[in-house]
Amino acid sequence: MGKKDSISRREFLGRAAKVAAAAGAAGYSIAPASAQGANDRLNIGVIGPGGRGYHMMGVINGIAERCNVRIVAVADIYEGWRDRGVARAKEKSTRVKAYDHHLRMLEDKNVDAVFAATPEHSHVKHIVDALEAGKDIYIEKPMIHRWREGLQVIEVNKRAGKIIQVGTQRRSVDIYEQARQIVQSGAIGQVTAVRSRWHRNSKANDPQWRYVIPEGASEQNINWPEFLYNAPKVPFDLHRYFQWRCYWDYSNGPAGDLMVHQLDAVNIVMGGEMPKSAVGFGNIYRFHELERSTPDTWGAVLEYPGREWAPDGYMVTYTCVFSNEQDQYGEIFYGTDGTIDMNDQVLRVIPERAEVADKLCEAKEVKSQTWGDQEHLANFFDCCRSRKEANCDEYHGHYAAAAADMAVLSHLEGRRTEWDEKHQKVV
Repeated sequence: MGKKDSISRREFLGRAAKVAAAAGAAGYSIAPASAQGANDRLNIGVIGPGGRGYHMMGVINGIAERCNVRIVAVADIYEGWRDRGVARAKEKSTRVKAYDHHLRMLEDKNVDAVFAATPEHSHVKHIVDALEAGKDIYIEKPMIHRWREGLQVIEVNKRAGKIIQVGTQRRSVDIYEQARQIVQSGAIGQVTAVRSRWHRNSKANDPQWRYVIPEGASEQNINWPEFLYNAPKVPFDLHRYFQWRCYWDYSNGPAGDLMVHQLDAVNIVMGGEMPKSAVGFGNIYRFHELERSTPDTWGAVLEYPGREWAPDGYMVTYTCVFSNEQDQYGEIFYGTDGTIDMNDQVLRVIPERAEVADKLCEAKEVKSQTWGDQEHLANFFDCCRSRKEANCDEYHGHYAAAAADMAVLSHLEGRRTEWDEKHQKVV
């Protein structure tokens, strides 16, 4: 199978504009038919049914009856993932269309909303194209690769008015709302610092993010120019295509894959938005294979402006290691009267000693009753119908991903980065 021909963005947007104009002339909205009634089926198109995308297609199928949804279309620039994705969709759907380019799928009037799980550097393209096509979209985290792209998505959706859900699922996990209530009620006192981490390990012959390359994958069945998008033009490379998180050109490494989860979780609890400043640092201490460029050991320190429960601001520290899993993952909120130590499975409140606390707080342990992947998708589908804001909209997605990018820029440029709130830019 040869390389696919690309549809020009101008051609696609021109077609979309004609559809919108015709709808307006007829006096009706081009909002998805399924969004007009909670009892109507919502038809989903998937962009990127690879590793994460394939998993999430299984989650969608698992709640298909509960949420009255079906996957009816699959788009991918690699033939193997596309065929496998169609097979998974057919576990619940009798008719599934396959597309070799996402723009062709976005022209499908039978597709009401989009789920996308693609390399980080292409997220902005897939979000904007979906919005311009009049589709709601669930985009896997991080929402964007570079901080400016978050502002672009926000501006485009001011015009489009569509539902965006970003895949930082802790916003749909019950105990993060409980943690927010505890902190913002002042129950653990003034919070001055938060420590977050994601620590993993694997055998020396199984480096992190070196996913298995499918047998038979080649330049003949992968649209390499489409994959590169706005990244540097380099020769075809199977490792870069299937293991893109290992390279700065397509990913922010631990900051984009993992740190955004913790930054968004901290924002839920603390009510934060953009940090005042960020410093990032990291290196490759263990996995030196195949010209990997993103770190296997990463850290960052971010300062956030004040809130009522943190009047003078607070500091967030983050670490990620790929050589030890003892500390696992999660967030610790340090208050003057108590501590919250949590992840997406359990929340623990630990009081300070009476000798040092200004007031006593209640010790407690609460286990989560929700599965983030499932509930986050269910929230998206519900919002597609109700037109309410999704749990993690484009603003929340921007705050977490742009903060992560600030830390990466700090690391790459060897300086502290700051957020200019007035002019909405990194300085």
